Amino acid sequence: MDSKQLKFFSDNGYLKFGRVLSDEDVEKLKTRCEEIAEGRNNSLPSEFIQLEQAFRENDNPDSPRLDTIRKMTHLTSYDKEFEAVAKNSKIVDVIEQLLGPNIKLYGDQLMMKPRFNGTVTDWHQDSVSWPFFIPQQAVSAWVALDNATVENGCMTVIPGSHKWGPISREYKDDFLEIDEIPEPVSVEIPAGHCMFHHGLMMHRTGANTTENRRRGLALHYITSETIFMGAEEDWFKIQKEKFYQDSSNSNDNYRFMHIRGEEFPGRV
Repeated sequence: MDSKQLKFFSDNGYLKFGRVLSDEDVEKLKTRCEEIAEGRNNSLPSEFIQLEQAFRENDNPDSPRLDTIRKMTHLTSYDKEFEAVAKNSKIVDVIEQLLGPNIKLYGDQLMMKPRFNGTVTDWHQDSVSWPFFIPQQAVSAWVALDNATVENGCMTVIPGSHKWGPISREYKDDFLEIDEIPEPVSVEIPAGHCMFHHGLMMHRTGANTTENRRRGLALHYITSETIFMGAEEDWFKIQKEKFYQDSSNSNDNYRFMHIRGEEFPGRV
């Protein structure tokens, strides 16, 4: 990023970036996504595949399986193709500029936003779901695998909202009514391109009732210096979900996926 882009991110909490994946890479990831969704590749445990609400109690939906899935998570831990995206230098170089040299991956989500059936994801801040991390300075890279448009549910952001700090869910509606809040901005992204956003930036995505799929891979990065402040059961849950576990580590030495730079004892 140049100085103008850095200032834009600092001021607004997001940045529409350029291409980070070739067309060939995008097609490989889409193929892998379809293989997993349709059960032709069993590398991802089924517990990490979440259906849209309308299909969760229907074992034989009329829609193709790919058009019923809301999201898939933990792909970077179970699939080398997706792990490679998390370590892609075109992405990580920007993360280093925003977070510093010592970087870990907290997790990933492949937001499927299926054609015809993709539902709204309401206004939220990512870091509010991760209150056990100090400091709350996560940055997410959102990589489009399909063209993301207003019509099929691209991301909409509230510029500068990251500066207001974490907003508890119970106060979210009141926050959105404040007169000083800027007008939301929709961020359309072509396939293979990327946007970055701060973990405290308020954002949402619309429904997808079009015939076009809108898959986007969200990669959530934190600094290696981050302190885990949660309860023991929170840490156990993270271990169980295995965001990343080096085979040489015991549970007591659990670490998130190391992306770049140094690691530190007693930190994530």
